[in-house]
Amino acid sequence: MNNEQFIKAFQDNYNRLFNYTGGHDIKLMISIAGKYTLAQKQFSGVVLQKIIEETQDGGDKALSVRLESSTSYKLAFHLMQQVDRDKELNRIIANDRTLAQVHFKKTTNRIVGALFLDPSNCLEHAKRAKQLFDEMNRNQRFLTSKEDIPYAVFLTANQDVRPKVQADTIIKYYRNLRSNKFTMGNHLQALAQIMTVYSEDYNKMLLEDVVKLREGLIEQGVNVKKLHYPYLGVLALAATDGTKMNNIVSLHNQLIEQKVFKNAKDYALVVAIQKIVQEFVEVNNLIDITALTSILNLFDIADFILDLGPNIPTGIADVIDLFN
Repeated sequence: MNNEQFIKAFQDNYNRLFNYTGGHDIKLMISIAGKYTLAQKQFSGVVLQKIIEETQDGGDKALSVRLESSTSYKLAFHLMQQVDRDKELNRIIANDRTLAQVHFKKTTNRIVGALFLDPSNCLEHAKRAKQLFDEMNRNQRFLTSKEDIPYAVFLTANQDVRPKVQADTIIKYYRNLRSNKFTMGNHLQALAQIMTVYSEDYNKMLLEDVVKLREGLIEQGVNVKKLHYPYLGVLALAATDGTKMNNIVSLHNQLIEQKVFKNAKDYALVVAIQKIVQEFVEVNNLIDITALTSILNLFDIADFILDLGPNIPTGIADVIDLFN
């Protein structure tokens, strides 16, 4: 889809969402409309509601916690994409129980983490995730919280990962990004975590890439906020070059002119990054650059936890309330 086609399809899905939800949560509607549009699907409230009810029916297929509407919609979209919805829901429920077994607390974020647990050896993977989570908590007690569970699971899929080394690298990225004028908080920690996806060892060049990407967007007039930090990490992992950056900025500039984004301009950059990077990943997968597929999963995690919570009174961090 070219930009004009994308914007039209996005607007159509947004309008359907507005009619279905009553338009009370603009950011949620932008997020869901983006998901449907990127998947080249048309939003249907009837289908969405049916899937949501399946996850909360109180039977064997019910999740361990009742999800708030934003997470319900996003999880329902994930299930809608599956060939066998029941099988995927049962997998998520079983994975959630495994995460509980290693003493992750019962939260919506644990459900999100369950999406990314390795099916070949769930328990061992869950143990690695808990070890990484505990190491991060030791390093950054004020920042590490339930919102980090999905990242901890995702980052420990490789059975050879060394959680302590990875946690030490995360804190090193965090501190060096702070020295490059990134604002402290959970979004910065999420960025530092994402930077260890391909390697748990510190990479100075990757740090420089992230800094340059932020500076490049600012130079082109894009207002880069904290909520964009995780997406900068995704751009760096995707080896985003000048051409792709120009495409992102061009789409961003078109989106902020749309009425939809009048009161949510910051989310235009998120949507633009998702579209351009997804197209890049899809093209490269055709020539078997399979490692890039994990980037789309990172979008899912970032999307589940994008909404901001209140500031911690001490000013230490902003707490992400809860995927994208």
